[in-house]
Amino acid sequence: MCTVRDDGVSERGSPTTHNEASGVVHGPLLQVGSIVGDVVLNAPGWSSRIDEWTEGLAQGVRKLWRQEEAHRRVHDPVALPVRWHPAAPELADHWANVRRLPAGATGEPLALAGRVEHLEQVYRSIPSGRLVILGPAGAGKTVLAGRLALDLLDARGPGQPVPVIVSAGSWNPETTPLHGWLAEQITRDHPGLAVPVARGGPTRAGALIDAGRVLPVLDGFDELDVGLHQAALRRLNASPDAPAVITSRTAEYAAAVRGVDALTAAAVVELDDLSLDDLHDYLPRTTAGDRTGLWDPVLERMRTEPHAPGPAALCQVLTNPLMVFLARTIYSDTPGRDPAELLATDRFPTAAAVRDHLLAAFVPAVYQDDRPGRTPRWPADRARHYLAYLAGHLREAGTRDLAWWQLRDTVPRRVRTRLFALLDGLLIGFAVGLAPRLMSGTMSPLSYWLSFGLAAAAASGVTVALTVRLTRRSRGGRRRGKATVALTVGFAVALVFVFVFLLILVLLSQLPHGPWYPSVSIPALFFYGLKYGLPIGAAAGLVAVLVGDRTTGPRPTGTRLQLRGRARFIASRFVLGYVAGLVIVVALWFWSLAVYDAAGGGFTGPVVAVAVQQLLVGGLLGALAFGLVAAATFGLEAPLNAADAVRAADSLARDRRNTVRKVLAVWLMVLPVGGIWYWMGEREFWLSLSYGEGDDLITAVMVVVVGMTTGVRAISAWAYWLVLVRGWLPLTGRLPWRVQAFLTDAYQRGVLRQTGAVYQFRHARLQDHLLADPTPPLRSAVV
Repeated sequence: MCTVRDDGVSERGSPTTHNEASGVVHGPLLQVGSIVGDVVLNAPGWSSRIDEWTEGLAQGVRKLWRQEEAHRRVHDPVALPVRWHPAAPELADHWANVRRLPAGATGEPLALAGRVEHLEQVYRSIPSGRLVILGPAGAGKTVLAGRLALDLLDARGPGQPVPVIVSAGSWNPETTPLHGWLAEQITRDHPGLAVPVARGGPTRAGALIDAGRVLPVLDGFDELDVGLHQAALRRLNASPDAPAVITSRTAEYAAAVRGVDALTAAAVVELDDLSLDDLHDYLPRTTAGDRTGLWDPVLERMRTEPHAPGPAALCQVLTNPLMVFLARTIYSDTPGRDPAELLATDRFPTAAAVRDHLLAAFVPAVYQDDRPGRTPRWPADRARHYLAYLAGHLREAGTRDLAWWQLRDTVPRRVRTRLFALLDGLLIGFAVGLAPRLMSGTMSPLSYWLSFGLAAAAASGVTVALTVRLTRRSRGGRRRGKATVALTVGFAVALVFVFVFLLILVLLSQLPHGPWYPSVSIPALFFYGLKYGLPIGAAAGLVAVLVGDRTTGPRPTGTRLQLRGRARFIASRFVLGYVAGLVIVVALWFWSLAVYDAAGGGFTGPVVAVAVQQLLVGGLLGALAFGLVAAATFGLEAPLNAADAVRAADSLARDRRNTVRKVLAVWLMVLPVGGIWYWMGEREFWLSLSYGEGDDLITAVMVVVVGMTTGVRAISAWAYWLVLVRGWLPLTGRLPWRVQAFLTDAYQRGVLRQTGAVYQFRHARLQDHLLADPTPPLRSAVV
């Protein structure tokens, strides 16, 4: 008899011995008689990399929040003194629960009051590791959360959890468990952790959460949708041993506690207002040059006349750190502005009037051009219009996160469908019609191929729109398998393609200037449409099922280009692509033969021999093209490192590079192979089935190239951005032509902030103010 013990990892990440098994050993075989405690089976290979991923996440979080703290000018010139005190007892749990004392014990209150420089020590003094930070809007809760994360990272030891700040407003606790939502937020900002650790297993981010290596810092609990605060508390209380930090406005958190219960085992603190002494120590140091005494008269009146209407209202407003930041930006950083106007009771009779003025004057102040004689890139009125549009988008989306890949959703679904139907239709029409004419001087007259291209463009555009609608309806009804949906959509789309294609050609043939197709009969046109209609329909159905609703669009990729050490993976992608390509080419070839026979060609001996010869050579070449594309597009992709934390501009640039690389791979791999195939046919390396076989070959190659390009577009977030955000929205005056430049500029001016890969407005009150006082729409956006 022997006893086996296993040292596991508790939820907080500290080593504990909690697994025990007993049994009998017979040689190499262990017969287990009993098991006591939790059994954790860690798959060899990835479990040993938990420490590596944890350290990478810590590096990424530290980099992001150091950059963000510097951008928010927290220490410029000095940090505002943030203090707090224990919140009302009814908002916190029993001290015995906070202290993790056994049943029957009475816990004494913890010494929670302190200043920002003591925050890390205060948090570590809480045995439960659960802390709630309360305060009014603009009190500095987010900045304090960032400071806590950085202090914990600086004092962090090996194996300890990494604080990760996430915006709670995007969480729906009624439908999404905290674990899954938290993993999604981490992978958004740290794409290197989005890789599954094993087939069917969790992502690296999920594995870190499971191992207790993540300390969630839920910023903005109050920004949850109305009615979700109590559900969020229930979710959090369902895991009472899991450490967490929450920031919230006091009123919203208090209402949730009254409806459910306090956050189990959590200590709760509430931020203090700034004092007049704090303002005396801070505001004069924000001016420069001959404006060093700018705030002295204002602060003197606030000290000597504290009960006068003007000073009293201003003092009430400037107890809030956000309002102090706005006042500093508008008056200390902007030449020609005098803060003494804030004391004018005829303009600002109440504290609310002062507050509204600071919010309204902020955008014009930061967009005031300090270069005389030069036209600003974005005038203040135009910038405010764009910002108001972005704020409206966030309100409609129910989030505070401004993600560049979600701006496409501001375009109505119907418009998106029509735009992509037009775009894809033109591309297919180019492939079927004009491209073969341009690539070969031996083909039929230009009018012939222009009309074929026009018919194919119309048919393809209709099929794209129909694909979106049919796929959505197929998924909206009963639950169906992907194969069923693909077959249904593909068959319907193929029939529509043939019908529209034939209809357009028949109409064009009856133009008053004379028939364009004197030698092409209606049955021949029908079989031509059928020849290309079924493959295009099947491909459209497959893409729609695999990619999903194409008007919703994908997320940005989290991969990078890597050659070193990828030979085996590249080879495997090539083999998979080669096999898939061989199957596709063979299927299409037999389909073409079936259409040829149905059209009256007949399967005579010579025809069969030529077909077999073409199938062997063409199948090998076509499969080669597919294999090369697969190797170049997917084989060279490697996940980012765990320490690679992305920001908005980096995420957009990386997705653009990946998309362009894939499109170039398609064109550079398929076209040369198609050219070799065509050249061999022209040199009579084998016989053609009929006249015009070269035309059909070029058309088929171009359809494959354009079809693959469309497929790349369908899985590219940047492609949606290019068409909708860089094209349609500026064209209609909603946003400027250089959208990313505008967002980057707004971030640099302090209007926006960044949380990983997404932007946010500097504060929710600024976003709400832009919505409350919208600007009239602009007629144009030529910027």
